[in-house]
Amino acid sequence: MRTRIPTYWISFGIIVALAVWLMAGPVQTAQTEAPEATKQEKGAPTKVAYKVAQAETIKKALEIQGQIDVWREVNLQSRLGSTVEKVTAERGRRVSEGDLLLTLSEEDLPAQMAQAKAQVDVARSELKAAKSLMQRGLQAETELKAKQAALASAEAAVARLEQDLKHTRIHAPFAGVIEDRMVELGQTVQEGVTLVRLIDDHKLKLMGQAPQQQVGLLSIGQPVTAHLLNGETLTGSVTYIAAQADPNTRSFTVEAELDNPQRLRLAGSTATLNIDVGDVLAHRISAALLSLDEKGRLSVEYLDADQRVARTPVERIRASNTELWVSGLPETVKLITMGRGYAKLGEKVDATPEEELLKHDQDKDEEPDADSASLAMKQAVN
Repeated sequence: MRTRIPTYWISFGIIVALAVWLMAGPVQTAQTEAPEATKQEKGAPTKVAYKVAQAETIKKALEIQGQIDVWREVNLQSRLGSTVEKVTAERGRRVSEGDLLLTLSEEDLPAQMAQAKAQVDVARSELKAAKSLMQRGLQAETELKAKQAALASAEAAVARLEQDLKHTRIHAPFAGVIEDRMVELGQTVQEGVTLVRLIDDHKLKLMGQAPQQQVGLLSIGQPVTAHLLNGETLTGSVTYIAAQADPNTRSFTVEAELDNPQRLRLAGSTATLNIDVGDVLAHRISAALLSLDEKGRLSVEYLDADQRVARTPVERIRASNTELWVSGLPETVKLITMGRGYAKLGEKVDATPEEELLKHDQDKDEEPDADSASLAMKQAVN
């Protein structure tokens, strides 16, 4: 026996099907109309904004990362075997040139000196007598020369002992700071043992590596500025440029002398060295205008004389947190500041000066509908 479907269920199904059909009609229409609208948008020239920039003459600086070292340091060594008799050198103490740092015992040097001087007196007397005898023909010339040699030997012995006595007093060869002392009072030292290490920090030396492509820009005496990690700066000049590149890095060692009037403790730290290599024409631009070309080079997009999008590689000259100076652009150039992401290289665009666009936007601030071109620019920037 067949079950009969109620009439109201059939009516309900028809109504649902009709509703679905009616809803599908507008959707299909929207899908077929959208491509035409897209085609119209694609046919219109891309809108961009530009700013006219003029090149300026600035100082070009080669930037090198380097390490700071003391200007000079010396290990003061014992010149004779002796005992430490007096210590005036303490670690960290600042000294002037000629200051006494350490005294070694003279041991028996004074006695040796007295004996050597007596030998000089004897040699002089014997030489005087030999000369007198020779004048009377009673002395051979060879005997006279032997007496002269004996006197010279005695005088040399005195000179050596004078040096030994001098070496018992260790003086600072230059003004600086005592970095370390290796001996203590009463300690016996041998000849050649390091006693004190003295460093000169009134100047500093910064060493870095210059790329082989740019080493030709450098010369001795060029002014430099070192930027320290703590924000301070030191000034100086280039003192050394290697004649041969490092075989591993193909870069050239560069050294600069930096003035350090405040005696800052910077040896061993790193710094950025900016070397002034002359004047160059450059544009000041926002870092946001930089992009990479197909070769991975920094580049900037601009408008050529036909209002077409062009791009050229640039070289960074100087930089800050918000802007930078670059070279490589035409002296007067229209920089694309808005809409760059929508325009292709070589495309002729609808370009508007940035200042006009900004002024237009200000005038439209309180109107409910913004100008479509201005709105597109804002969307491009965002």
